[in-house]
Amino acid sequence: MSAPPSKKPRTSPASGKSDDDGIPIPEITALDYVSLTSHADAFGVDPIPVSWGHPDPLVRGPIICTVRHSSQRNAIGAHSGSYCIYTGLAVAAGKLNPDYVPNLKLTRPVFQIGPHKSWSDPKKVASIDPFGHLTTDVYGAYLDKGFDIRPTIAITKAHIDLPETREAVAAGRLIPDGKILMPNGQSIVSKAAIEPVWYLPEIARRFGCTETVLRQVSSVLYLSW
Repeated sequence: MSAPPSKKPRTSPASGKSDDDGIPIPEITALDYVSLTSHADAFGVDPIPVSWGHPDPLVRGPIICTVRHSSQRNAIGAHSGSYCIYTGLAVAAGKLNPDYVPNLKLTRPVFQIGPHKSWSDPKKVASIDPFGHLTTDVYGAYLDKGFDIRPTIAITKAHIDLPETREAVAAGRLIPDGKILMPNGQSIVSKAAIEPVWYLPEIARRFGCTETVLRQVSSVLYLSW
């Protein structure tokens, strides 16, 4: 078993808050290994607060699951779910710097979704982060300060070319409108890739158990707060 990871000393005041913007100074954890996932007892003593269900994303707070901030992370699990093993393999093979942080400049959604009233109702949103596609927009100040916060939703537009659709257009069964369905049979779609973010208190309520029991029996959770 490896020793607990060492941490760089705080460079902020004792409260952990900066003097100007109220955002804590990120504590960067120095790791000599790659932690693919984590467990509840790995939480640090000063996690970034989360007020799940608050309509203001800054008051709600960012979801921090990356292992770079072990004492400030407020979620358990690993980004990319089962694919997180590839990060470990890349680091182990010497192909990826363990301190690498992705450039998120091109992750802004190409079109707007919401906000919707359901986003601020914790009994309606329990398996996704409704602000997971707005990381660079609403948590830019955290990113600029050095926090490693990852998007959990990717939104984009695409052209879908299905042989069945082309055949239906040629046969006259589908009539192109030039907006969604093109004369050549291509479809213009909007799509989103969503990584689950589980709000365990609501999940427990829906299944009629306590949060403690849910955490004890859940041996595999991708990303949860």
